[in-house]
Amino acid sequence: MTKQKALLLSIFRSELCKGQHRTADELLLLAREKMPGISRATVYNNLRSMEEEGLIRKITADGGADVYDSSFELHGHLICTSCHAIKDISVPTLLEDMKRIAGADVDSYELKLRYVCENCRKTV
Repeated sequence: MTKQKALLLSIFRSELCKGQHRTADELLLLAREKMPGISRATVYNNLRSMEEEGLIRKITADGGADVYDSSFELHGHLICTSCHAIKDISVPTLLEDMKRIAGADVDSYELKLRYVCENCRKTV
């Protein structure tokens, strides 16, 4: 594993990312605190590699920047259609329900629910 990938992985495992969804640019700024010479291309390439290796997940929010999630506990995401904020949600029985409905072994799921968050509702 390269030094750059190890650094990004350590950032994902730190308190800086716990429960957070970080953009590539946010991760670049955090990485540059420890490794000032790290390039944007290196960060993007390593994020793509880490996603392919199953170390992180990329979440695409319509109209917002892609973010990265290091939590692999089964969960879904609420995505605000106004400000693009992303919030984790737990749906404890969804996997079992889908297995029953599909009549097959379901290993995982990706759940994105779009809504307008409380902060954005207040401004409307």
